[in-house]
Amino acid sequence: MACFGDSEKDCQFVSLGEFVDRSGKVGPVQVLRCERCGHGISIPPLPNVSFLYEDRQSQDYQPDSKGLSHVIKDLAFRSQARKLLNQIGEPYGTILDFGCGSGQFTRVLDDIAHGQVVGSDMHSEAPFELTDEQYLGPAELAERRGAFDVVMAMHVIEHDDDADALLRNVAGYARPGGKVVVEVPNIDCVWTGPFGKYWDAWYLPYHRQHFTQESLIKLMHRNGLKVESVHGVTVPTMGRSFANLFGKTNNLFWLLLGIIAYPFQLLGEAITGRRTAIRAIASRTN
Repeated sequence: MACFGDSEKDCQFVSLGEFVDRSGKVGPVQVLRCERCGHGISIPPLPNVSFLYEDRQSQDYQPDSKGLSHVIKDLAFRSQARKLLNQIGEPYGTILDFGCGSGQFTRVLDDIAHGQVVGSDMHSEAPFELTDEQYLGPAELAERRGAFDVVMAMHVIEHDDDADALLRNVAGYARPGGKVVVEVPNIDCVWTGPFGKYWDAWYLPYHRQHFTQESLIKLMHRNGLKVESVHGVTVPTMGRSFANLFGKTNNLFWLLLGIIAYPFQLLGEAITGRRTAIRAIASRTN
């Protein structure tokens, strides 16, 4: 693998140790991190990851989001959606939320955006949060290449061993000159130290790539995207991280604990500048 820090050299990987297989489908999993560029990859390799998402039961689909949990997440997503739209800037036009998961964020974004917002995923049927009109399955999406003003991949690119191919596919749905928004977890987040392997955003084996700001920007540049702005994002991860630490299943208790701890999380990330996630907003140049 070419090093993100120097394309003429190969990455020099060291193991960060063995992690819990949260899918129960892969077995022993590890993260390797390059000593040169800081980018990380998950092993063993998984050339096709679709088997991990067949039943829509991973946390990417918010299977625990019911009742009060659902209301709380709606409020959190609304705040995140407003910030995102401010960063994109008007006019928004047509927006594609690629890899929309449960569709909860897609629905909230559609409520406040001045334009059409649709979601897409690998499944033919719409997720429970979206109507058929708000969702494009793989077959319908294939007919809409180059059709959207804004294409978002929010916590998507890290889910594939071939991040370049996935990003090119995502960007291909934006019109020439359209915007592409990519958000990924930050391997240099301040909480990777205190929580170690239990930090929620490691999320193995689902997360295949572990980005630094530098490696994300270089990925986008080499795939025909002009990065216009980069933002640090504080994503609420404390609740799930504490649940992982104590070996518990995420539920309303851990969600509420995460809410209580959120100001502390926000303060720690603001002081260090090492946010949970990295968001890059780019324009398609070809």
